[in-house]
Amino acid sequence: MAYFESGVSSYVHAVAKIDVYFPVDSRGNPHICCEQCFYYRESSHSCALNHEICSFPSKYVGNMCQLVSVNDEQAEAIDKLMIEIAEANNTYPKLETE
Repeated sequence: MAYFESGVSSYVHAVAKIDVYFPVDSRGNPHICCEQCFYYRESSHSCALNHEICSFPSKYVGNMCQLVSVNDEQAEAIDKLMIEIAEANNTYPKLETE
């Protein structure tokens, strides 16, 4: 358990990978917009990832959106890289017991 009575000496940098799937119609046209994203909060018209208020969420993606479109091959490579990093650093998520 960490104790911060004397302040914080440094920070640990962590990254996360999330997957979001946007629908594609029968003609092959993708519909990529905030409204189709799992992380869009309809009640506040905002993004749960970056807290940006989304203007025209049914038509556009927000200016601060950090999602990047990838193909299946790239997604697989990213998954493998994340696993390699976690194994090398022994940083699989652990539940603290105390």
